[in-house]
Amino acid sequence: MKAVRLLEYNQNPKVLEVSEPKITGPHDVIVRIGGAGLCRTDLHIIEGQWAEKSGVTLPYTLGMRMLAGSRQSVQR
Repeated sequence: MKAVRLLEYNQNPKVLEVSEPKITGPHDVIVRIGGAGLCRTDLHIIEGQWAEKSGVTLPYTLGMRMLAGSRQSVQR
């Protein structure tokens, strides 16, 4: 699957292939994302403004405000 990832602060994010998520716990759900947008917080992260305080580790997957639908959940 594809994700927009920030590899280095103050650099353009890149669209990269990442591994499919796996359900590993009883409360996990996998969600199909139809689209996502960036917000100002993502831009602050890209610019490295909160690098020391945010706890964000690179590479970092950007995006929020998702349009989604359920894909897979735990069967009980």
